[in-house]
Amino acid sequence: MISINKAAKKTTGYYDKLSGKYNKQYQSYLRHTHKKLLGRLELGPKDEILDVSAGTGLLAEMVMQKSGPFKRMVLNDPSEGMLAEAKYLLRHHTKEIEFTGHFSEDLPFEDASFTRIICLNSFHYYVNQEAVMSHFSRLLKPGGTLWIQDWNRVGLFKAAIFLIDLLSPEHIHARTLDETKELAEAHGFIVKNEDSWRFRIWNFFYLKCERKL
Repeated sequence: MISINKAAKKTTGYYDKLSGKYNKQYQSYLRHTHKKLLGRLELGPKDEILDVSAGTGLLAEMVMQKSGPFKRMVLNDPSEGMLAEAKYLLRHHTKEIEFTGHFSEDLPFEDASFTRIICLNSFHYYVNQEAVMSHFSRLLKPGGTLWIQDWNRVGLFKAAIFLIDLLSPEHIHARTLDETKELAEAHGFIVKNEDSWRFRIWNFFYLKCERKL
């Protein structure tokens, strides 16, 4: 686990420095990905939600405006800088939202704590993706939903991923749609819906997974 955190801290350190200008610097990317996922989320007031890598809280703000408040909503991000931005953005919802700063490989919540888990634009950063998917399965109640939207390592985008990994201090391990489906199914999920598409230089995939009863 020490090696996992050592690699992951390079990524969190990068985003600590970037956090203050992140929303502006990646505005078009964030607008596209957040709008795409928001239209697919099915949330209600009785849901217990974990946004596992919540970043600056942009998605959470949109979700609260559309469907909140909820029985429980936890925004997690290991970057102190990104989490600080999220806390400020959602400062009017402090009684409705919990903020935590755990690495996704080390999520400490009790078993079956959530009905919904959201993983947006972040799965490619996780050092031990097997451990993360195992946590997702453990943390979801039977029949609960996991939404993953992330980079799809296909076509010419593979070259872009290689360059990003080479030139950036971030840890990058992007998977294909099929690889992620296989990983989810191996950890007790049923894939209910999927999609893949291209936006500018990026290729993305989307998965809606249900925890087996």
